[in-house]
Amino acid sequence: MSAAVHALGVLTATVHVLDPVERVPLVLTAGTEVTDPDIAEQITNPSCWENDEPPKAKTARKGAPSA
Repeated sequence: MSAAVHALGVLTATVHVLDPVERVPLVLTAGTEVTDPDIAEQITNPSCWENDEPPKAKTARKGAPSA
């Protein structure tokens, strides 16, 4: 079974981030579709994203358990 994964944004530059679970360095190249919000929030330079705009952070719903 495959799950549809929505891309939060596409990179226009190579970036270095930390894996949010294993805390190891990752290198994401230009053209990569970022689907993990924890990775997307590490990429704060707008010029790294298509349309020079980082994806909007999703806010947790009230009463929803945090992970």
